[in-house]
Amino acid sequence: MYYLCQGTLRVYAGNRQGNERMVALLGPDSIAGLDCLLPGQTSLMTIACVTDCWLLPFQNTLLETMAREDSEFALTLVRYYCKVMRQLCYDAASQSINSTFIRLANFLLINWDGEDQVHMSQQQLACAINCSRASVSRACRLLRDEGVITTEGVGFRIQDRKKLEELCQWQDDLV
Repeated sequence: MYYLCQGTLRVYAGNRQGNERMVALLGPDSIAGLDCLLPGQTSLMTIACVTDCWLLPFQNTLLETMAREDSEFALTLVRYYCKVMRQLCYDAASQSINSTFIRLANFLLINWDGEDQVHMSQQQLACAINCSRASVSRACRLLRDEGVITTEGVGFRIQDRKKLEELCQWQDDLV
């Protein structure tokens, strides 16, 4: 396991056919490798650096000791793990939505709650919502046309969060 002090990590799973599925993008103050918490269990996730990163490796025994010695730390860890599980459950449910547009809108709402700047390329967004880069490009064009986002180099800025929430309610496959 690693504590991510600085940078961005991509967490993904692969299958025997060589297909990859991104599970999460982690930023600073994240723990990478939570599936290593159980001693003797094989890790199912692969971690790759998206940017330059500063990581602190640690063993699950250290985490256990810290949790036993500091109940506030244990509570913070449980809350963090619940947030991760919530994101994974959301991800599993959102992948059943056929509309790339709605999947992208929901992904943005969940992951950029309170933040406006999205520093992800269209390819990274495509990996995150399990679709093609071309589909994300079309969805971003619709979001720009609706005044929800403005493009800023690699990434974009969310301009109208309320409208983004409204667009998430659309049921038709727009893209």
